[in-house]
Amino acid sequence: MGKRNKYRNYALEDIKNAVQMVENKSMSIRSASQYNVPKTTIIDKLNGRSSLQARSGPNPVLYDSEEEMLVHWVIDMAKIGYGQTKQQLLYTVKTILDHDGRKTPFKDNLPGKDWLYAFMKRHPEISTRTPQKLGKERAVISWQKIKWWFEDFAKYLTENYEKGIDILKDASRIYNADESGFPQDPKSGKILAAKGSKNMYSTCSADKSQITVLACMSATAHYLPPMLYFQGSVSVIILEGFTEALLGRTKTGWMDSELFYTWVRDHLLLQWDRKVKRPVILLVDGHTSHISLETAQLCKSENVILYCLLEHASHILQPCDVTLFGPLKKHWERFSEITSSKIRVNLSKGTFASVFKSAWVNATTVDVAIKGFRHTGLYPFSVESVDKSKVEPSAVFAKAKSDQDLGNDDDMNCKKDAQVDSRPVTNSSGTYILIQNP
Repeated sequence: MGKRNKYRNYALEDIKNAVQMVENKSMSIRSASQYNVPKTTIIDKLNGRSSLQARSGPNPVLYDSEEEMLVHWVIDMAKIGYGQTKQQLLYTVKTILDHDGRKTPFKDNLPGKDWLYAFMKRHPEISTRTPQKLGKERAVISWQKIKWWFEDFAKYLTENYEKGIDILKDASRIYNADESGFPQDPKSGKILAAKGSKNMYSTCSADKSQITVLACMSATAHYLPPMLYFQGSVSVIILEGFTEALLGRTKTGWMDSELFYTWVRDHLLLQWDRKVKRPVILLVDGHTSHISLETAQLCKSENVILYCLLEHASHILQPCDVTLFGPLKKHWERFSEITSSKIRVNLSKGTFASVFKSAWVNATTVDVAIKGFRHTGLYPFSVESVDKSKVEPSAVFAKAKSDQDLGNDDDMNCKKDAQVDSRPVTNSSGTYILIQNP
């Protein structure tokens, strides 16, 4: 009994090229087989016995259009500095399959390494890269990294959008969105008591939960109504006193990819409709909820440039973080304390919105937004406007750590004097790599 013939591995693109060469009469069938495609396969495609898209082996789990969508997403995310891991890719496939409801051979619709291997083989335009392990002193924010981020952002706009760099000259087309938590019962201030008293108490809520607020503002001080989202079940009554705000809910009380997508689709885009010239820039941090496949596809179709800020630099580059959330929380603490003392009860989910509105109205000024974008160098677009003093603590930490014995820590497996940097860049194929500082 002879050996069983093995299937020859070839990409769909190889089949298309081979068939096209024969159809154009620029190559014979025998010569076209140099593309690693069997002659019998080429003949079957030419005679119509087999579809050009058909592949040997079991039927693919995803449609070709879905795989192409995944490939573009992986490459696009790498371009803005947030290359996806294998695990993130697999869970994104699981999300697609969960929503579709089709039958799959995977447990809980989560593909394994065999599917991943075949997917990578079908799409050689993407590949994996192993990032260098950086010690803590190498991962801190440096002025050079900030300058690189500005250069890469400008380059990305120039290469991917017609007159893309001009968008940075229009303050009405630059937005930042970010979230922050607000405790239902802020820490109480000092109380009056008899001099020398030791054990002082104040009434406070036993509920230590907090409400998360999503804020979004432009460089022209266009504030979108905030979204307040809660953990567990909620009702519209919770927005009593601040009906302009939006209501959201997640299992954890923090942002997730589904809620962020819903906010972009049902709120952000409606707020921008006919009011903001496209394309418009939406700057966010690199949290996974912000850069899901679904949100990235939606933004692309709506001519929204979703771009991630430099990792671990929110306190330096994120306008909401730099100028908005500070005064907003101070106003929240003040108004919540006044309200609690007046009604003699602690704040709850039901009273949160009405009190938060007072804080929101007082904090969301034109000055706060303009200074937020100016001090982060985002508008006017200039890295020289960034507050360099905020980088100094990182520089001091880096020097202190580099003067210590690094030992055998795996996370610090680099020479003491090596000039290693973690700047994300892309090569011609869009794959995510790390380079060493020359």
